[in-house]
Amino acid sequence: MNGPAVARRWRELASPVGPHPLDGLITPERAWNYRQVLARRTGRLVVVVEDCHDPHNATAIIRTCDAFGLHTVMVITGHNSFKVNRKISQGSHHYIDLRHHTDVATAYAELRAAGYRILATDLAAGAVTSARTLSAELARQPLALVFGNEGCGVSAEASQLADGQVLIPMSGFPQSLNLSVSVTALVYGLRADALGEDQPGDLGAETQHVWYDRWVRNYLGEVRAERFARAIGRNDEDLDVLAAGGVA
Repeated sequence: MNGPAVARRWRELASPVGPHPLDGLITPERAWNYRQVLARRTGRLVVVVEDCHDPHNATAIIRTCDAFGLHTVMVITGHNSFKVNRKISQGSHHYIDLRHHTDVATAYAELRAAGYRILATDLAAGAVTSARTLSAELARQPLALVFGNEGCGVSAEASQLADGQVLIPMSGFPQSLNLSVSVTALVYGLRADALGEDQPGDLGAETQHVWYDRWVRNYLGEVRAERFARAIGRNDEDLDVLAAGGVA
């Protein structure tokens, strides 16, 4: 949430988010951008990251998902903790519905209860390899794509409990990609048409209202935290704590 509001770069989509009590405390440009980003967000595609070792990678994934219009990223931290790297995130973690679970079974239960089909990235025989096939699956049912850590990939549990597997076909010598690159490749493959054609998203009106309110309040808290941090000589790593505390 650092820096000025992003310049208008889209056509205007209809937004269900009406006037907000705090609109007067942010610029009209920022308010417009918040509404327009929400109008393009999708809840049909979720990225799940299991036990990522490198917080830079995990944070890069959050930034990628924000850029490509995903609403939710789920992090499973059974063996490795997760902390956002603010310099990598560039504020994207404030705009994503970031969910944490400590085990695969609980994470999958939440996804299935919400109607998602779960596909784990795996080299297993029968894994989905075609972007066209994967897009057809997404058209039929919301998808959750599960990515494992940088060294071992998804765990056996994550793969076995999934509804299926997906892999990125390659024709060169490497048999794997960097974790954040893998996420980028699959997510962009599924989102390219919607992004290129500037299509509306699918978040419900109530969800857009809730997240608009959250974004505005988070932004105002972040601004107060930055001012307070500068005044007392604290560094960027303290800002999330200060913002969460509602520093005046």
